[in-house]
Amino acid sequence: MPPFLRRHPLGTVLVAVLLFVVLAVGTLPGILRGIPLGLDLRGGFEVLYRVEPIGGGSVTRDLLAQTQAVLERRINALGVSEPDLSVENPDRIRVKLAGVTDEKEARRILAAQAELTFREVVYDPQAGKLVPTDKVLLTGADLREGSARPELNPQTGEAEVAVAFKDPQKFEALTREYYGSLDRRIGIFFDNEMLSAPVVRAVIPNGQAVITGFKDLREAKDVATLLNAGALPVKLVEISSNVVSPTLGQAALRHGIEAGALAATFIAVFLTLFYRLPGLVAVLSLSVYLYLMFVVLWGVPVTLTLPGIAAFILGMGMAVDANILTDERIKEELRAGRPLKVAVRLGSQKSLRSILDAHVTTIIAALVLFFLGTGSVRGFALVLITSNVVNLLTNVALSRLILYLLVESPLLGKPHLFGVGEAKAHVA
Repeated sequence: MPPFLRRHPLGTVLVAVLLFVVLAVGTLPGILRGIPLGLDLRGGFEVLYRVEPIGGGSVTRDLLAQTQAVLERRINALGVSEPDLSVENPDRIRVKLAGVTDEKEARRILAAQAELTFREVVYDPQAGKLVPTDKVLLTGADLREGSARPELNPQTGEAEVAVAFKDPQKFEALTREYYGSLDRRIGIFFDNEMLSAPVVRAVIPNGQAVITGFKDLREAKDVATLLNAGALPVKLVEISSNVVSPTLGQAALRHGIEAGALAATFIAVFLTLFYRLPGLVAVLSLSVYLYLMFVVLWGVPVTLTLPGIAAFILGMGMAVDANILTDERIKEELRAGRPLKVAVRLGSQKSLRSILDAHVTTIIAALVLFFLGTGSVRGFALVLITSNVVNLLTNVALSRLILYLLVESPLLGKPHLFGVGEAKAHVA
């Protein structure tokens, strides 16, 4: 131990505690606001899809990855923060959207095929109307990426979607071919439904076009969103869904916070009354543990869910257990007649292996849950792993460092402060 710490152990600890309190008070409110909440705490929408390849075939990893990428772009267009998309083998994708209030719109945007095609349509005298042929002239893949935008026609006030093509010359050739024809036109289809089949009244050389036939501007916005995100390469079949209201989510969050606060208060009182000075050290270490856990959840960031809160509290229980195990070992050494400094050192050493065994086995079990589990199970495992690592840093390493410093102080280096009478122990 450095000479300065030996000369001023109590002052060093007090200054460190003061700095920690200032840091926590100044940064904790912003950190707590920045932790992303899952839909079970914030409210939202969850849906599980089965992926079915169009035209048959098997579901491959590449196909799942392509589907996930399209869904992510659609979710970004919805303006949802912190979406959770996970692929569940062999052919399922789970989507969690926290904060979504209109699940019908979310369903429509997510599962729509969004296949845009420009096909030839011809006039059928027998049917007395325009009918599509099998000739596909252009597809959504020919659009310039991100070019679709909804707008209102200034002359008619009708909703429309303006688009631009990657190859203007190709589109120019098509408009030239169908120019002025009433019986042969370019039909615009979205998910096999014809939106419009306008007469080409001019050759368009710049690759710009307008899609009409929408009921209102909202429908035009949805189509523009889907076109910019891209068409799904598969068909999504909804297997299950779950909607959590914001009110229910906030109630779950409040109850989780109340349970955690009650547990922390009870633990702090118990440790202080029963273990005295080591109990106070344990409370301090637990405070640092809680702060660092919030920092990790905010910085990674990890979406916090109800199972995550359960793992958080479970980690706090393991932290308490680590401190109690160390403090009981120290008491045993004091009762055996060891000097205080020796008892602290031996008690810490003898408890370390048991603490490490408990944490390592818990981390191994959590890793199994993380790699084999799905959804909230993985979230629980991730928070549990994080809590155990932070626990080893704070409630094992930090607690021991503080105890080693405090026993160097003439004011605090007394056995009765460790819950053992003077008659049963030696001071030095």
